[in-house]
Amino acid sequence: MRLAIYGKGGIGKPTVSANLTAALAREGYRVLQIGCDPKHDSTRLLLKGNEPPTVTSLIRDQKRDELSLQDIVSIGYGGSLCVEAGGPEPGVGCAGRGILSTFELLDDLGIESLGADVTIYDVLGDVVCGGFAVPLRDDYAEKVLIVSSGEFMSIYAANNILRGVRNYDPMRMAGIIFNSRGAEEERSRIHRFADAVGLPIVSEIPRSSRFLEAEERGMTLVESDPDSDLAAIFYSLAKTVLEETVCEALPLSDERLEEVVLGKRTKNRPQRRQLGNALKGSRPLRPPVYTSRNVERKEILHGCAFTGAVVTCASVEGLNTVVHAPDSCAHLSWQMVANAARRAFIREGVVIQSFLRSALMGTSMKETTMVFGGKEVLENTLRQALKDSDTLALISSCPSGIIGEDLEAVARKVSVSYSDSKMIVIAEDGNVGGDHMQGVIDACIALGDALIIPDLEPEDDKINIVGIKPIAANNEQNITYVSSVLDALGMSLNCRFIGGTSVESIRGFNRGRYSILANTDRFALMLAEYLQSEKGAQVLNNALKPGMIGTESWLRELASLTGRTAEVEQLIRKLQDQYEAEVQRISKELRGYRICVVSFHKDIDWLIDTLDDLGMEIEDVVVVDRPDNLMDYHVLNRHTDRMTFLESYEPNDLIERVVSFSPDILLSTYPMDVPGRIVQERIPLVPDVGHLAPLNLARKWILALKAPRYEGWRRDHD
Repeated sequence: MRLAIYGKGGIGKPTVSANLTAALAREGYRVLQIGCDPKHDSTRLLLKGNEPPTVTSLIRDQKRDELSLQDIVSIGYGGSLCVEAGGPEPGVGCAGRGILSTFELLDDLGIESLGADVTIYDVLGDVVCGGFAVPLRDDYAEKVLIVSSGEFMSIYAANNILRGVRNYDPMRMAGIIFNSRGAEEERSRIHRFADAVGLPIVSEIPRSSRFLEAEERGMTLVESDPDSDLAAIFYSLAKTVLEETVCEALPLSDERLEEVVLGKRTKNRPQRRQLGNALKGSRPLRPPVYTSRNVERKEILHGCAFTGAVVTCASVEGLNTVVHAPDSCAHLSWQMVANAARRAFIREGVVIQSFLRSALMGTSMKETTMVFGGKEVLENTLRQALKDSDTLALISSCPSGIIGEDLEAVARKVSVSYSDSKMIVIAEDGNVGGDHMQGVIDACIALGDALIIPDLEPEDDKINIVGIKPIAANNEQNITYVSSVLDALGMSLNCRFIGGTSVESIRGFNRGRYSILANTDRFALMLAEYLQSEKGAQVLNNALKPGMIGTESWLRELASLTGRTAEVEQLIRKLQDQYEAEVQRISKELRGYRICVVSFHKDIDWLIDTLDDLGMEIEDVVVVDRPDNLMDYHVLNRHTDRMTFLESYEPNDLIERVVSFSPDILLSTYPMDVPGRIVQERIPLVPDVGHLAPLNLARKWILALKAPRYEGWRRDHD
């Protein structure tokens, strides 16, 4: 039989549990008592006042595979088996996780092999987290007893315990143990409550100094005075709990509880007072929030904010990134960085220089960290990281967020010894912060807040580029193009915010008089809003885009702001001549071919312009709303009348739609399972910018059209 004894902290559960164990042991039962309270005082009276080693301390100090039941189980009065879960110091770690770890280890070590006739779980009852509810699970306690006095808060905790029991299996209640404090009206209160919830009071324990006298001798009362009337109460209780009877957990509402226990009806709740001018002059109640599309629309999250923040910070030269996370989380994030670099090199022959200089350190959170907290290891990791760089980003993962680790406090403590350091805390708590893109946005804003020097004098000939994705393979190519155009106008690139940039570059952001968006997606838009509203940046309305029209747009806006109209118009004429010459050459190969487009991006005017200029026949253009990719839903298209927008679709229906047009070429964001006679080429997720970028893409279409439709090996059987 397995029994869980719950109750409010300080109500006397260890005394009741230990005396019940002693009573059962005297009757010849082999009893296992497991203390499930960080105070680890449940079995002390069974062990002559000695405290056994706690499971959590053993897990912390030794390897799990080195532990045995002999290390964990102590032999107490009457041959009772004693185990204490233990827990962390107050204010750190997660005691509930300690309970979970204890039960997992006991199961792994085969606690059932000890052959206990009765197992008693002594559990703290006024903590509601899942760890302390473990004994309520089906594999553990068969019965639940609640220890309560007649004081209202003790009964309130008892009612909450009933709610917890009901969440698992309501038919498991064995009754209430009334442990009297000697207060006035106690008995009538507890009996009214018991009647209201339909539970028997299985034992009434009077207040007596003899319990204290026995405890001073390091004994239970059953051991010190086995023939007393008080000991007889526990013999009777032992007989009762061994019976088969159980009741249903039927908790009361808070209002009904007050009525039953205190004998009064709850008054109507007071109306909330209007604050009026009470908060005048205080900070805004809700700070500006810059969100990804997934977070704003409450869509399925793609990736986690922790990884997004790590990837972003890893792309910044001169910034060390410390992650308070298990090794698995740190490796996953680093693999995303490494894979992006590898993919760029294999596919494009491009080396993402920023990732070659990345510095990432982790705290290697383990189970013991979850139980006891990781403040010490985090401090040591920060001090180690500060030896290599005076600027750090500190990012939290799911586990560190769950146990409530205070990263800000640790950073402040360490900074006392490193007065010149800058530690930027980014509290993502894994995917609690949102999806991958939310983490990228959060990291950009945190770095901007911490690093951008506010009072720098802007220089007219310096330009920033905003919204550069850290893992995009074409960053360097795009930056090179923009730099060459700016150079032709007597201007220069000041700061790349944020992919492939450096700490020093971010600090000097305000030296750039104007900023241009790298693209038109949600990420760039959020950074633009942030930089405009909080840093006073002047961001152009026209973003960098592929194609001639897009290039003309941002150049002419820049000309109007800087007074370089003549220079810009001269440059545009030169770019137009280059564009038209290339169109003449390429259109000879592509004119007349029939095209279908399936895009997960809405901003594809540049693509339609190119197809028109090349004389290709556009059969169908479909824009699919996919939350993991379509971040540019705010874009206003010039060719909307030629597009079909699908908010929901079936992949097979979309394929059938394409096949029905029988195009020569399908341009799609992702591969589609269409017949081999249809040439399929991809629309890049992050397209190249510049006047010739779409034509460079078109050259690949020519090669695809000339390539064999089927690989030679498919004909080997002939």
